[in-house]
Amino acid sequence: MHTALTLLWGGLLSAVTVAIEISTNNPVKVIMGEKANLNVSYVSKNLPHVTWALADTFASWTVGQGPPPMVSPVFDGRLTINTSTASITILRTTLADSRNYTVSLTAVDEALSSQKVTLRVYELISEVHVTVPVDDVKEGDSKTTVICTMTSGNWDTLSWTKDGRTIVGDAHMVIASNELTIQGVVRGDAGTYSCSVKNPFSSGTSQNPLTVYYGPDKPTVNIVSPTDPQPARFVLVNSTINLTCSTSSEPPAQYLWSVGESSDTNVPSSPVLILDRIQLDQAGIYSCIVTNARLSRTVRTTQMITVYELPQGEPSCSMVSIQDHRVLQLTCSWTGGVPKAEVHWVGLSRKVSALSQLVHNESSPASLSGSNVTCVANHSAAVKYCIVQPVAPLVILSRRVVRETQGDATVTLTCEVRSNPASIIHWFKGEKVLRSNEKLKISPNSSEIQIRNFSLETDTGNYSCSCRNPLGENRPSLTLTAPLVMGVTVQRLNRTAASIAWEVRGSDVVTSFLVQSQVSTQRARSSSWATLHEAGMAERAVTVTQLQEEQGYSFRVLPLTGTQPGAPSPTQSVAPAVDNQRRKAGTEKQTAKKKEQWSDWDRNPQKASERSAPTGVPTTRNAQAKPQRNISNRTQLSIDEWDQASSVDPKSLYLNGPYTASNWRSLESMSPGSTAGKMASIGRMPEHSSSQSHLKSPTLTPQNRSATMV
Repeated sequence: MHTALTLLWGGLLSAVTVAIEISTNNPVKVIMGEKANLNVSYVSKNLPHVTWALADTFASWTVGQGPPPMVSPVFDGRLTINTSTASITILRTTLADSRNYTVSLTAVDEALSSQKVTLRVYELISEVHVTVPVDDVKEGDSKTTVICTMTSGNWDTLSWTKDGRTIVGDAHMVIASNELTIQGVVRGDAGTYSCSVKNPFSSGTSQNPLTVYYGPDKPTVNIVSPTDPQPARFVLVNSTINLTCSTSSEPPAQYLWSVGESSDTNVPSSPVLILDRIQLDQAGIYSCIVTNARLSRTVRTTQMITVYELPQGEPSCSMVSIQDHRVLQLTCSWTGGVPKAEVHWVGLSRKVSALSQLVHNESSPASLSGSNVTCVANHSAAVKYCIVQPVAPLVILSRRVVRETQGDATVTLTCEVRSNPASIIHWFKGEKVLRSNEKLKISPNSSEIQIRNFSLETDTGNYSCSCRNPLGENRPSLTLTAPLVMGVTVQRLNRTAASIAWEVRGSDVVTSFLVQSQVSTQRARSSSWATLHEAGMAERAVTVTQLQEEQGYSFRVLPLTGTQPGAPSPTQSVAPAVDNQRRKAGTEKQTAKKKEQWSDWDRNPQKASERSAPTGVPTTRNAQAKPQRNISNRTQLSIDEWDQASSVDPKSLYLNGPYTASNWRSLESMSPGSTAGKMASIGRMPEHSSSQSHLKSPTLTPQNRSATMV
């Protein structure tokens, strides 16, 4: 029983404590003078009782029943209530209506439920102003305040910017309500300050510059010269320079230039002082004086102007031989100028220096050859250099042979020398010093000698030129010899032409070559030599034509030095071209006879053992035919040979045509028992040089079994 009562009472309490659900349009924003609807919706099982209150209740009623609502006179007829709902409407709103309202609902068996409703009444914003201090704001002031005001309106947000950048409050700039306070004023605080205010129905912006007075700072002087790289250190005579004085100041400073004493006022009053074509006597101390009249402050700075004059031109380096070309004397000079230049050599055995000019003697300069020796000319306005390169004599000795119009040969020897300083040149034949005479002429600078009417008997020998300077001596030599023709080769190209080639030594003095021939027959050789061609000194091969095909020829080359003949070359001969034609005809006749014999052999092969073999074919298997050779000269060969294998195989291959050495090697690699192998048994043949050489391997019949190599 007790348990049942407890459960029933608990259920009733649970029902009583269920709250009404309330929803509002919070917050409510309206323009001043318009009505404000404070709407309320709810969820309740029964009709609730509604109460609206600020500090105290100003309206109450029961939804949908009961007596008329109770309304406080505080709104003086500006409150409208719809009793079928829990909402109210405030008419002709004022700024004072901007408050937080509380609506409460309660009903039978439901607990009291309350909700806050915020009403914001706004006045339209107009005429926003930013106010800066009237008194001068100076760098170093403890603080200054900028204020944002408006003629009418109220705002939800207020923001500050300086020169377009948003200001975030900090220890230096403190934002409080509509005021911006700058703590510890600096020149960077100067600028345009802007204030922006907003509410849901209007906005406004205004700006105003804030001036912070300061300075002048100590001025700086900048020197500009189009011709001087470091005008702050020095400028050169006749330069035009601009001295620009600058400082930071608010208001801008006034400028005054002074030369020497500050009391001198006869100088420009602008920031820029121009000195056109400055001279040595204009060097000195220049002062720039700056004044801030508003703050009654004056500051000055000074600048030294140094004027230099460069020495004339460029440094000069020279190098000569002294003391019989054994000592090297080096001179470096760069004279004039203010101040004088200091010169010294770099790269010598010891370091010495002097003003304007330095002369130094190097007694053992051989190690300097090929190295740069530098003179450094150091002036206050510039550092310049000049370089010499001592070089020991480098000599190229060459010769030139000329055939004069009268037939004599002139030999010119040239000693091409590269050296620094110049070398002294002496000519020698053997160990004898040469001097100019009627036959031998030495050029004025001794670099050439001419040997006129060159004699193969008296003028051949070893020649040298000695070139010497303090860094060393070079004495190359060359030998002039009487011409000797070597390595003559003769080749008959066809029936009527032959080529002749030869060589001579590099030391031979030769102006031309006579290519000569003798006619050879089977019976005799002519005793006289006929000149076929005269070749120039640079030619080493000729082709002669219009030879008689039935004749053999002997050839030789006779060198000439001017009109002087040298030793003729060894004789080389070629055989008549017609001999080869005759041999070829004989070979063809023999081949025809063998073809006839083979024809009989092939018609009755079953009686081969009873019949004799054709001429040249061995009757036993191991016998070998002996090749018949007829050699007319070293470039043409005709060979006839019967192939043993052809007695067994009528389809044996025969080789026909000209062969190179590589062809013969390929033949020798074949099997000894093969047809080609037997052909190779002829032996190694001379290598043929014709560019038309080729290998033919036709399939031959027993009627065609000859091999010919050309």
